Amino acid sequence: MRLGLLARIILIVAVAFFAIQLVALAFYFGEGEGRRALGDAPPSLPRQIASLALLVDEVPADLRPALVEAFSENGRTATIIPALPDDLDPKKGIGRIERAIRTALALRGAPGRQVLVRLDGPSEDGRGDMLGVYVGLADGGYLWLDIQDRVTVRLLGVPIGFFAGLFGVLVALAALVAVAREMRPITRLAREVDRVGENIAPVAIPERGAPELRTLIRAVNAMQERIGALVRNRTLTLGAISHDLRTYLTRLRLRVEMMPESRHRAGAIADVEAMQALVEDALDFAQDSFTPTEPGGADLAAALRRYVDEQSDAGIVLDLPDGPVPVVMGEKALGRVIANLVGNALRYGERAFIRIEAEDARTVLVIEDEGPGIPAEERERVFEPFHRLECSRNRDSGGTGLGLTIVRRLVERHGGSVELDTSPRGGLAVRVRLPRAELAG
Repeated sequence: MRLGLLARIILIVAVAFFAIQLVALAFYFGEGEGRRALGDAPPSLPRQIASLALLVDEVPADLRPALVEAFSENGRTATIIPALPDDLDPKKGIGRIERAIRTALALRGAPGRQVLVRLDGPSEDGRGDMLGVYVGLADGGYLWLDIQDRVTVRLLGVPIGFFAGLFGVLVALAALVAVAREMRPITRLAREVDRVGENIAPVAIPERGAPELRTLIRAVNAMQERIGALVRNRTLTLGAISHDLRTYLTRLRLRVEMMPESRHRAGAIADVEAMQALVEDALDFAQDSFTPTEPGGADLAAALRRYVDEQSDAGIVLDLPDGPVPVVMGEKALGRVIANLVGNALRYGERAFIRIEAEDARTVLVIEDEGPGIPAEERERVFEPFHRLECSRNRDSGGTGLGLTIVRRLVERHGGSVELDTSPRGGLAVRVRLPRAELAG
């Protein structure tokens, strides 16, 4: 049974914390010389020191050396000194031990005694730490105890806390790597879903990862198939209707041509021509949905010069480099993009200013005109099928609402992008970015 994504993350975190605690306990309570066994209560050092200080206060002065000598064993030495050393800094004491000794003294009827505890470093055998304990006596002197005790558990001379922290960091890094590995299919899914929006054909996403993620990927794949079927059916219907309409429009045009010359005949011919242009664009739109991407590349500069040579209109101004400009787009698709964009510039601005720019690994085709332009809020909507503006760019001007839609679809299928902006000449500036390609030798 496969674990779910949430269960996997919880398990990874739980195992990481358990490993940290297990290793820390093994080092701290592990069997070995100088380490406490699990369940054994260590001797109470603060109570012993408090009791010894009170005994020193009670016994006569001539018996004090024997008393402190009896305490001086098992790594402990005791001495009575008249005053504290000059180099002793009260601010650098071990507060928790000092408070414990003061509490023990207070419980035995000696509150307010001065207590200082200093850590002198590890012992010579490396099995513990050397503590210097100073306790004020009733007659004004001080009881100084040099004690070996395990304040910090050490391994190889280094406090075990350092190793525990280092091990915790390593385990945390391992946990992050494991979590990243589990999250990798989600990142891949997000990247593949982003590709789905750029292509009409369904993109098969491999089913990998946790069961929930596999179910999600399966649903996304099924959704792609359903959306693709809907788009294909809609486009096929549009293409079939447009194809049949073209036949009837041809017949209608022939019949209108046979009518006597009149104002109504001219208007009917203009309407038939507009309808025929709309049908042709609709057929191009439908065919583009099922036409595979052309392999290889084409010379953008040569395609522009060829288009200008085929036009009788002198309103095109070219600013092109001398050499070839290869882009990742076939000759046919590139010709359609150029014809649509330059035709729009000539139709709405009377003149078209064309240049080619370089931008990183892409080639930018810039087409500007001196027309009315497109408002900023409408620049994205004009790429929708059959969308027309209410100003001069409408059906009366000859537009069908499919030219820019076809251009964007062709460019994006070849890995490029189309951007509309305001031209410094006052009209519209169209920037088509296409990946560069190598021309076949």
